Amino acid sequence: MTLGMDRDATTHRRWQNTFLAGAIVFGLAALGDAAGTAYALTTPGYVFGDGEFAGELMVFVLAAALMFGCVAFGRWHDRRRAALVAEHGHWLPAPTGRNGLGSVDLDVETARLRPLALRSVGFVFVWLAVLAGVVAGFVAMGASADHLLKTGARVTGEVLGVYKHSRGPDTIYVAYPVGDGHFRYADIVWDSDRQYTKGQPITVFYDKADPDRVRTPDETNDDQTWMWALAIGVIAGVSGLVLSTIAAVNWRRRYRAVSATGWRSASVTVVPDYPVRKGRHMPDITVAYRDGSRITLRAATSSHGSVPLKHEPDRQAWIGGTDRDMVVLFPHGRWREPPFAVPAYALNLRSSAKEAAPVPEDPEAAALVQRRLRWFLIGMAAWYAVLIAVCAVLLAQDLVWPLVFVGLVGSLAPVPLARIAFAWMQAAPKEK
Repeated sequence: MTLGMDRDATTHRRWQNTFLAGAIVFGLAALGDAAGTAYALTTPGYVFGDGEFAGELMVFVLAAALMFGCVAFGRWHDRRRAALVAEHGHWLPAPTGRNGLGSVDLDVETARLRPLALRSVGFVFVWLAVLAGVVAGFVAMGASADHLLKTGARVTGEVLGVYKHSRGPDTIYVAYPVGDGHFRYADIVWDSDRQYTKGQPITVFYDKADPDRVRTPDETNDDQTWMWALAIGVIAGVSGLVLSTIAAVNWRRRYRAVSATGWRSASVTVVPDYPVRKGRHMPDITVAYRDGSRITLRAATSSHGSVPLKHEPDRQAWIGGTDRDMVVLFPHGRWREPPFAVPAYALNLRSSAKEAAPVPEDPEAAALVQRRLRWFLIGMAAWYAVLIAVCAVLLAQDLVWPLVFVGLVGSLAPVPLARIAFAWMQAAPKEK
């Protein structure tokens, strides 16, 4: 592969990933718009304003059109990149007809890569179901509060205290009479703009069957445990949906690449990035083909990890695919008998044993990368801490759709930030 071809392939891969990110963002926007419209349609008493429904429909159509447009452009760049890296000799030696151990049917193992993509697609639907459940939870919570307002016993109570908390939602403490003549006391979540003072009369609605279930005309007094559970469901659902979509796309690419190249027998050694707990990068996999040529791969982020396989150097395996879409097939995993596929990507081109001799790592450059990784992890932790805090504030203010928007954007924002940070860390050895 020439330098120009390599740059072109890199450019196509970057555009491909960019359009994939765009498809995810616009897909989530369409999903959020559809969920909001469904929530409004199922909320009792909600009335669309003039042109509001048409505007929601227009936003959905536009987001869906942009999503499919990103998918189309991403597939075009995928085909162009695949054509540039189709020269298998850069990654794999010529086939010799000897596949190593005869106990493994390589054609069957190639076919089994496709279900891995389908499994990721299945997880996409699982996370969609989670998000649908979250929307249903918000709808049910709103319907329950409206039902209590319409059917609950209406009495006049008294505000005994007004509390503004530094943590958690503000509350008012009220006393109200129930049917047996006794008074009940309750903390009611204060999430409206109405102001209260101690001793102020207040209208209270309580459930006759459960007098402790109470609300006011302005305060729905939703169960905060359920609100937190739904907020966590939003973040988990969006994050899981994004990761599952990326996994499905990547496994589909690997399946196509391995189907085109077939497998080559090799001896491989898994080299974790010690200490593993610091996780500067995923494990490297050094590959020695039977013709004496070598290549270094790096395991991709996946549930099919390679770290448990580090205990057996120079073990038998098969390599398939090209460039960023390669797979290392082990005869068996550490705890399982069936063949185990590990996704990987090439760090260099295939070369002779002499050319592939490892370059000693510069301790200063490694320390610099380690420091940058530490700052990156601290930044990500701070980002999610701020995201959770903002979601908590929006949740306390009963701002549902801003909460959904912030959850979506906040969960997706680390993706491009991570790419920038990884490029920054990769540049550290060059700076040194």
